[in-house]
Amino acid sequence: MKLLKGVGASAGVAVAPVLLLHDADFVVPDADDPMEALKAAAAAVVTQLQSLSSEAGELGRTDAAEVLQAQSFMAMDPMIEDAVQTHLTQGSSFDDALRGASADLSHMLASLPDPYLAARAADIGEVLERIRHQLAGLPAPGSIDLTTPSVLCAETLTAAQTALLDPTLVLGLATVEGGPTSHVAIIARALGVPAVVGVAGLVDEVANGVTIALDGTTGEFVVEPDDVTSEEFGVRAEQVAQLAAAAAEFRGRKISVGDRAVHISANVANEMDLDRAVEAQADGIGLFRTEFLFLDRPAPPTEDEQFEVYAKALKAFAEPVTIRTFDIGGDKPASFLDLPAEENPFLGVRGVRLYEHEYEMFLTQLRALLRAAPFGDLWVMIPMIATDSEITFVHKAFDEARAQLDAKGVDYGRISLGAMVEVPSAALQAMAMSSRLDFMSIGTNDLTQYTLAADRTNGAVDQLTDFLHPAVLQLCQMTAEAGVERGIPVSVCGLAAADPLAAKLFVEMGISKLSVAGPSVNLIKADLASMQPDALSGLADAVASAAEAADVRRLGADYLT
Repeated sequence: MKLLKGVGASAGVAVAPVLLLHDADFVVPDADDPMEALKAAAAAVVTQLQSLSSEAGELGRTDAAEVLQAQSFMAMDPMIEDAVQTHLTQGSSFDDALRGASADLSHMLASLPDPYLAARAADIGEVLERIRHQLAGLPAPGSIDLTTPSVLCAETLTAAQTALLDPTLVLGLATVEGGPTSHVAIIARALGVPAVVGVAGLVDEVANGVTIALDGTTGEFVVEPDDVTSEEFGVRAEQVAQLAAAAAEFRGRKISVGDRAVHISANVANEMDLDRAVEAQADGIGLFRTEFLFLDRPAPPTEDEQFEVYAKALKAFAEPVTIRTFDIGGDKPASFLDLPAEENPFLGVRGVRLYEHEYEMFLTQLRALLRAAPFGDLWVMIPMIATDSEITFVHKAFDEARAQLDAKGVDYGRISLGAMVEVPSAALQAMAMSSRLDFMSIGTNDLTQYTLAADRTNGAVDQLTDFLHPAVLQLCQMTAEAGVERGIPVSVCGLAAADPLAAKLFVEMGISKLSVAGPSVNLIKADLASMQPDALSGLADAVASAAEAADVRRLGADYLT
């Protein structure tokens, strides 16, 4: 028996034999006119991906269909031709140019500050790999011959491979690569299949037919479990089934812990996510990422385009809808932005720091938001706030946007203004900053990486990017206390909000809203509603003196058992 550790990407438990997938290597031959060959291959790939997208859509798998459709758009993106041409100009062979372009574009995307967008690095890699197959005259990658219920294990799984999987035969997924926002994770959650990603050493430790046990919540992956471990995972599977049944009863219900109401809202990164949030009957939207409106297009969206999308989201909920202004910068693949490359985009011009440089684009978004405000309870959230002067800048920008609408006689509504607390300085100054805000929302993904100086896209420092580190929790506690003192709501919208222990800790801190992926909304509701009000009394104070995240998890386990 051997325990491997990864990242839980889709909740659930499985004990089953392995089907290990291998990719054979090959070389694309040089072409007389490589750029024309590339264009022809890309066109063929577009057709393949659109066909797969249609097939997934006919099966009702909208998540998979949208991923494949997005990949078809990527295959048409001029940035692929530009990247390949750059390598050819430098003297690379056709195959090396394709591989180099894939590495360059994947790295660019992986360095994006938004985890959802960073996870698209895998998509560009898959598109270029499919193009390589086409140029080499090989069948398109993606076929999986599965006849026995199994756990699929691989270095990585493509969107095409996962899109049409039969969940009655696929009992689980495990990969070496990928993260909780990768397409493997997205599709696994949509299919209700447990998944663990980022499992180092996976392909070297398993073979076809070997029995494994995996837990898509804890990230545990056990090779050849003994009888005791198999029984333990069987008990976990029963608990997961019971929780899922209980969660279904919380659809549309409000919950409280003791005498305090706790709102569980949804994260939205595209219109598909919006549909899932509505289906879950979430308590509004806690994070509406607007970047999807700005990417993969030659010009920024117009005011009217944005207005229509924001109004649709507001009309869907009686509860607050929190829309984050665009968080893009010099590292983003937005062709219409003429910004210099940065050596460290995480510490560069992104979020609110970009708005002075792209002021008209910012004002356009603010006008669209103000126009949509009458259709619901609109909360507008500003990313990457680090200083009080940035809050002053945003207030002035809103005043200017209102004046522009007044001058045109255009109706608009009232908004609540808040800041994302994802920079340590914002947490440390939360008491002062909160006097000029209507709410605050903690972004634990960036707050963790900035607090621990650990790039969350660098696998070599994965062990440092744990949101349950005491230093991160202390900053969350400070922010929560400032909110309570000022009488304004504080929420959490990072990945930590969906972690069972972290969610309970946040509630004990006084945080009143957690925003999670749509499919997790009612699971979190059911879990928190079952908690005794005093179950974690004192835990937040106890973890403040802990040394490591592991100590926090141990203390949490002690409190909960």
